[in-house]
Amino acid sequence: MNSTLLLKRYRRNAMAENTLTIKLVGSEDDNGLVRFEDFTSFCRVLSKCLRRVDEVVRPEGERLRYRIVGMETASATVTLEAIRPRNGADGTTAVVGLFRETVARLQSGRGPDRRLTFDDLETFRELVLPLRQHSREVWVDGHKLTSEYVGTIERILGSAIPSEGQVTGRLERLNVHNRYEFVLFPVAGNRIVCKFDESMLEQVRAGIKRTVTVSGTLSFQPDKPLPDRVRVRSMEVHPRDEELPRLKDLRGIARNCTGNMTAVQFVRAIRDE
Repeated sequence: MNSTLLLKRYRRNAMAENTLTIKLVGSEDDNGLVRFEDFTSFCRVLSKCLRRVDEVVRPEGERLRYRIVGMETASATVTLEAIRPRNGADGTTAVVGLFRETVARLQSGRGPDRRLTFDDLETFRELVLPLRQHSREVWVDGHKLTSEYVGTIERILGSAIPSEGQVTGRLERLNVHNRYEFVLFPVAGNRIVCKFDESMLEQVRAGIKRTVTVSGTLSFQPDKPLPDRVRVRSMEVHPRDEELPRLKDLRGIARNCTGNMTAVQFVRAIRDE
């Protein structure tokens, strides 16, 4: 095989790893044609799912973008290709691969990657919304989404273990659009979605980009050391590193603490006790 054919095959395989094909089939009343509102709502959910997977695979950097490289009418079939970011490492294959793997595992009744949270799975559940509207089939890369897909997600969400406690991390991604929540990033572990009451909004705003400790009801997946989400009742905002006292700042704050004893006598007295 000559070098030109090898190069073409390499490019074709590389593209396949970075592409994703979805298909909707309309109802019999519509002769299999897909209604526009079904298609647009599905695309919005698909975009959210891809973004959540992107955040798992590539926590830092700009989110991946996608372009349409194939489209067919009748049953609406669209092929998307992940675009390699201009800056940073190329994570297109990993992101598309994890998305594809997640759908396949959920459809076959298996649990997804442990890095995915309850909130991620709730978003993946929305991929079947067209089935509750006017579409009769939803396909993702050759996998037809059925009641088994939904049942797997419901089973995992139903396994949540609630516990009262607290967790510490960096507060980011405040969202007040139709809900009140933020994302907490612990030193080790996955992101944690925290929901709070509107009365805490100003305190939460003061904690953005700060280390905080939240207390409330923690929801765990089985065998996970950290919670997936927290219903926050109270929060403590910790001072920044530059706001903490330095060792030299402590000098002289407890003058005469040894009384009439020298430092040596004071230490000896402590040891004797």
